Amino acid sequence: MKTTKTTVYLNAADYRKLKSLAADRGRSAAELVREAVAEYTARETERPWPRSIGMGNSGDPHFAERYEDYMDGFGEEGLEDYYRTAGSSTPAQIRADRKPAGGV
Repeated sequence: MKTTKTTVYLNAADYRKLKSLAADRGRSAAELVREAVAEYTARETERPWPRSIGMGNSGDPHFAERYEDYMDGFGEEGLEDYYRTAGSSTPAQIRADRKPAGGV
């Protein structure tokens, strides 16, 4: 870890407490300051989670582990009616049209 030297001014009471904590833990005051700064900067620079995360609760604690089973076939049924009424190709025809020449 590359470090940069800096100077920090602490009030006397905080410095005494810091030195006492460091001695109790068998560490240097500088280590504790680096740890505190690292924790603070990590906390203050965290990107907040989107508010939508966690909005739904399936009630199934294993839902995320089995999401592929739940999503199998999702969105495939019922589109034929949509494509027919819209006058478009069916999903199968669209996929076939996308294949490159030569049938690859």
